[in-house]
Amino acid sequence: MKSGKLLIIGLLITASLGAETKTETHNLTLKNEEELDVDVKFGLGELRLKSCTDDAYLLKAAMEYTDKIFKPVVDYKVLGKRGRLRLTTEKIEDYNRHHRPKDSSRNRWALEITPKIPTEYTIDLGLGEGQLDFTDLKVRNLRLQCGLSDVRVDFKRENRESVRNLNISTGLGNVAVNGLGNANIDRFNVECGLGSTNLVFDGSMRGDARGRISVGLGSVNIDFPDNIAVEIQSEKGFLSSLNLRGFDRVGETLYRSGNWRTAKKRVYMEIEVGLGSVDINWLD
Repeated sequence: MKSGKLLIIGLLITASLGAETKTETHNLTLKNEEELDVDVKFGLGELRLKSCTDDAYLLKAAMEYTDKIFKPVVDYKVLGKRGRLRLTTEKIEDYNRHHRPKDSSRNRWALEITPKIPTEYTIDLGLGEGQLDFTDLKVRNLRLQCGLSDVRVDFKRENRESVRNLNISTGLGNVAVNGLGNANIDRFNVECGLGSTNLVFDGSMRGDARGRISVGLGSVNIDFPDNIAVEIQSEKGFLSSLNLRGFDRVGETLYRSGNWRTAKKRVYMEIEVGLGSVDINWLD
């Protein structure tokens, strides 16, 4: 699949002369907001997101872009005590295949979000790379959609909120999520099409979690520490691969990890596999 991705990237960065790089900064001060919604639609390039270390700001953003096709649009509104932040690129009506950027790597956004208030994130990445570090942010919900992007997500310390719903959708891209124990997830849903998804449940879980994994032609790898017990309900499809290490079969389609009776925290999962694969491993 990587060769196909490289071909698409090559076509997108083919020559249009005269491409000009610009940088915009957008700094929004934190006022009386008590909650925040962040909606990011990023079509092409490199996206970085992390916690803002300056308590005065709700958002600090540096946005470098090539050509006006990628010109960033920052829209912010406050309804009551809830802020709604939308970050996207300007739509150019006369854009066509003859006006493509010379170098998409110069389309870079560096976003810093306030860690002071609970926040819900909806992030849509088209083609490129994403480094999303939610460490110290108060994440209440996270919806991540990745087309052809390679994305890394981190929770390096315990989330001070609970992620009520984590939704990850992967097309041809590769997504790696670390620190899911720290994220404090109630429910999660992962859909993997043709790419790969790696989920690591390291960190300290506060409670049990329930989730669903759906795989088409791609692959999902899940790593658990041995202090978390796991129950899996699955019907393995034709030619699919479901690799469970350290599990006992307790029903026709029900499996439980060997530490089911001793572990205090539990993850319940439904797994549906088409022609792809799911591997469950245990951290050392």
